[in-house]
Amino acid sequence: MIAPEIATVYAAFRDTAMRHPNCAFLNVLPETAEIYGIAVGEVSYAAAALEVAALRENIAAAGYLPGQRVMLLMENRPGFFLWWLALNGLGLSVVPVNPDLRAAELSYMIDHAEPVLAVAIPARGEDLRAAARQAG
Repeated sequence: MIAPEIATVYAAFRDTAMRHPNCAFLNVLPETAEIYGIAVGEVSYAAAALEVAALRENIAAAGYLPGQRVMLLMENRPGFFLWWLALNGLGLSVVPVNPDLRAAELSYMIDHAEPVLAVAIPARGEDLRAAARQAG
């Protein structure tokens, strides 16, 4: 049960990470690791919390503010969840992007959501930049 004083997903994550740092937060199966080219195995709450804290620090230092929107085109990778938690912890909204979307759909999403930042896996970075140029 989540305590009533825990108001955000990030707060629930942080609370769990403090209480159970050595427990598994994520588990990357061999098939998933092969598809995405990432390491196989579990990521503990402690390890994830360190990565989330570093992301939060960098995002805050860059001047992003609560209420702003950030697009994430990261597929179903561990990094998506780490970014999502970091953004949630700073009060920024996540605009998840279906990795199957193409130029016109990406452009529409950018125009409609008005994100201040877009984060993508390297293979899709140029697609997002082109869609942003098209959206104006």
